[in-house]
Amino acid sequence: MRFLLVGLGSQGDVRPMVALGAGLRARGHDVAFPADRLFRQMIERHGLEFVELEGDLRAAMAGVQDLLFQRGTSPRAMMRAITGGAAEHAVAWARRFRMAARGVDAVIGSGLGFYAALSAAEAEGVPFILAAPVPLMPTPAHPPAMLPPSMFPRWRLPGPLNLALHHLLAALVWQALRPSVNLARAEALGLPPLSLRQVWRRMREENWLQLHAYSPALVPDPPIPWPNAHVTGAWELPEAAGWSPPEGLDAFLAAGPPPVYVGFGSMAGTDPEAATRLVLEALGGRRAVLATGWGGLSAATPLPDRVYPLAEAPHDWLLPRMALAVHHGGAGTTHAVTRAGIPSVVLPFLGDQPFWGGRLFALGAAPPPILRRRLTAPALAQAIAAAEAPAMAATAAELGVRLRAEGGVAQAVSLIEGAISR
Repeated sequence: MRFLLVGLGSQGDVRPMVALGAGLRARGHDVAFPADRLFRQMIERHGLEFVELEGDLRAAMAGVQDLLFQRGTSPRAMMRAITGGAAEHAVAWARRFRMAARGVDAVIGSGLGFYAALSAAEAEGVPFILAAPVPLMPTPAHPPAMLPPSMFPRWRLPGPLNLALHHLLAALVWQALRPSVNLARAEALGLPPLSLRQVWRRMREENWLQLHAYSPALVPDPPIPWPNAHVTGAWELPEAAGWSPPEGLDAFLAAGPPPVYVGFGSMAGTDPEAATRLVLEALGGRRAVLATGWGGLSAATPLPDRVYPLAEAPHDWLLPRMALAVHHGGAGTTHAVTRAGIPSVVLPFLGDQPFWGGRLFALGAAPPPILRRRLTAPALAQAIAAAEAPAMAATAAELGVRLRAEGGVAQAVSLIEGAISR
């Protein structure tokens, strides 16, 4: 069989979809993956067919983050910022998606690629499969993961209110995306306009397969009350086997106890030098590995010998060698840190990151997340000390055992094969 995967966004959006694609490829299926050129090497390294999309993702992400850091993380501001860049390329991307969808057996869409993937599947008359790395579908069990915790009380909300919040957020996202989605459907695909009501109706009538790629150990709420919806466990992308550490990293790790990992993925921030100085002050005399990533921490800031600067490394190689991790709380990083069996300190920036920080705190694998506006060196130092407590380390280790046993990709591939072969 042949599949088209659509996962627009940063590393946290693309990497789980590449993991799924690699799982499909291992079963003998062909997979096409349209994406920004930043991800070409990762996509092709795992045997997937890369289709380049126009635009500059890193510049667009930096602009989005700057806007969000200035305006805060209200859902309205977040949707306007995130969808602004996508609207610029919507028609061109839709043409590329349709080209890549020719001859496929199904289109699998995730995140901001949901409506684009759905439209490409509709244009080619093939099944659509929903993929979600976060709890996405309306449920009475909890509020939407994308809503900041400050928007609702700390006590547990009644089920009907949770459902209403899910539908409200879905409507807000749709209103932000609707102009670009329907423009692309008309100009690139020759399709009629789409409404949110039509999407919900089609989801029920066509019984879409819904794959939720997060760990039930982290979100142990009741099963999603939707037909054909499955929580598979996170989609891990193993990369340690083919990776060699840069010069000096092995020697640094062997020279003392396991260090603290500090990294914020694609969250660039507005002042990497100041962030690096704050982190160094909070670390005190601890050994640490600082992952500069997309610029959230500065590679130019002078570092003491006890701190090793690292541009990037596979999480499955690096994190098991760490004592704990200070990170932004993205879904992918949260699952990777928890899978490694080490505690977290979560400094959420935006989106679903406060949700994951809250989940780790509730489970006892992290201290309370520190929102950016409350972040100080003493607050971070106190959180790191809390994460070093033996009880928190034991809880994190136990969660790691559970996550490593889940096999999310294998379960997802089995469900996909079963759905398409029927």
